Amino acid sequence: MPLIDAKGVEIAEPVAADLILQPDAGLADILPRLGELAVIAVMFPKFRDGRGFTLARALRQHGYRGDLRATGHFLPDQFRFLAACGFTSFETPPEHQPGQFTAMLTHTHQPGQLLRRAVTRALESG
Repeated sequence: MPLIDAKGVEIAEPVAADLILQPDAGLADILPRLGELAVIAVMFPKFRDGRGFTLARALRQHGYRGDLRATGHFLPDQFRFLAACGFTSFETPPEHQPGQFTAMLTHTHQPGQLLRRAVTRALESG
């Protein structure tokens, strides 16, 4: 699966994730190690699962400065919201070409109610 950055540009030489988190992961054990981790990947098991947004926001609020990667099932229309929550790289799902994500940077799109709620919760949870 192609890996792109927040501008939609393909990352030619991807670095493997140091840690892969499921959306229900607790941060207590991870927080002391944040400075040691260059890449943290957050799984999205379903595009309707907004917990990854909340997890990303929490990692950034706790000072994580490394590459935060979205992986799994997410949609091109979620691209801007993923970046707004702190994701910096995106392992694009096989059913979506990287160009679909890049197009969302210039496309004015009104997000659905479910996505709006997920992003609002992520931004308020800190």
